[in-house]
Amino acid sequence: MKINELELHNFRCFKEYVLALSDHRFMLLIGDNGSGKTAILDALAVAVGGFLLAIPNIKSSDKRHISNDDVRYEELTLGQTVIKEVELNNTVVWANGVINNENIEWVRTKFSNNVSIGSKTTRRHAKDIIELVEKLVQEKTSVNILFPVIAYYSTGRLWKQLKSTEKKTNSPASRFDGYQDCLNPASDQKRFFSWFKTQELAALQKQERRHALEAVREAIVSMIPDARRAWWDLDWDELRIETLVQGKLQTVPFHLLSDGYRNMIGMVADIAYRMATLNPQLEADVIKQTEGIVLIDEIDLHLHPKWQKQVVERLLDTFPKVQFVASSHSPFIIQSLYHREDCLLWDLEKNAPVEVDSKSIEDIAEHQQGVEIPQQSQRFLDMEKAAEEYYTVLKQIPPANEDEKQRLRQRLDELLLPYSDDPAFQAFLKMERQAVEGNTQA
Repeated sequence: MKINELELHNFRCFKEYVLALSDHRFMLLIGDNGSGKTAILDALAVAVGGFLLAIPNIKSSDKRHISNDDVRYEELTLGQTVIKEVELNNTVVWANGVINNENIEWVRTKFSNNVSIGSKTTRRHAKDIIELVEKLVQEKTSVNILFPVIAYYSTGRLWKQLKSTEKKTNSPASRFDGYQDCLNPASDQKRFFSWFKTQELAALQKQERRHALEAVREAIVSMIPDARRAWWDLDWDELRIETLVQGKLQTVPFHLLSDGYRNMIGMVADIAYRMATLNPQLEADVIKQTEGIVLIDEIDLHLHPKWQKQVVERLLDTFPKVQFVASSHSPFIIQSLYHREDCLLWDLEKNAPVEVDSKSIEDIAEHQQGVEIPQQSQRFLDMEKAAEEYYTVLKQIPPANEDEKQRLRQRLDELLLPYSDDPAFQAFLKMERQAVEGNTQA
């Protein structure tokens, strides 16, 4: 499964928008805050939610309908009153892609006259995708039928957890459990923990190698720099990770890991667990052979710059048949796409793909992200501006009128005040002022 093109009408901040994903395995969305990165990811979630319309025994909320908040509106001010005018045209999410090797397009629509009553997204225009998935569902017991992984990880994925009971073991369940809460912006780590614990106990009890478990374990270790091993510790009743720190092996329980580690492990483990649940017949090859679509908002969340430079490559290597769409503000993430033909950088404000034409972080920040002179701090730029204004004022000091000279001296002191902690800068400007005042008196 993959999406080739997305078209929006009156969705959130977009009146009309077309996103061409083409054949790229990884698309990175960039743009200023408010440019619509999360809106695009939410629209893609609505689109892939069309696949879930025909999946049995999952909650309606998992199918990600177009909500009232997704309907575009304009904020107007009449007199002193602010009013919200909802777009009268229908809200439409149109997608074109490939499912089960079939080219297909489908539409999800919310009619404008239903906005006030909060109706669900219509199924009428998603008929083609529903019928295709229904055929797959009917053959769910066949080893030849593969179901794509679908997942969306929002910015609240670490601290926003779904309520759950203690980490119990799992009973045998449906393949379709791999779609439970897959588009929910909250995370459900306990579901993965229960699966992992069950697999570890089954491997011990039956004295056999559990191929799906080992594939998931390998996926976790491959994503974490310097990780050596991941296992369920029965004494602590918790997932533990062994890493190499300054040449020494260190074992840390999951809950004591840094936010960056917990965030990445939780996301990768969730993808891998869903794959193993959806396609258990693939056994050891389940991670490498399962296709699907994964959406990640702010992929650099909580990650150190060293890890940001590696995360895209590690994801693509770990999940070689998954299509990723992510957003980021990190120049290190952008830099990591340099010379990768399977990755696409998309600027939402330019509404076009852009080339990562340099390895330099400074060039990326300036040319791709619009940061003015990124090599210099904002304080340096402020100092430079103050110095320019200082010299401008010095040149304006007249040869007479003591009151005017006093006023200008006070103005110069105001310019110097913010940089009082830089003695060299202060001394230089003070000498310049004395020199000019001395020339003026002469």
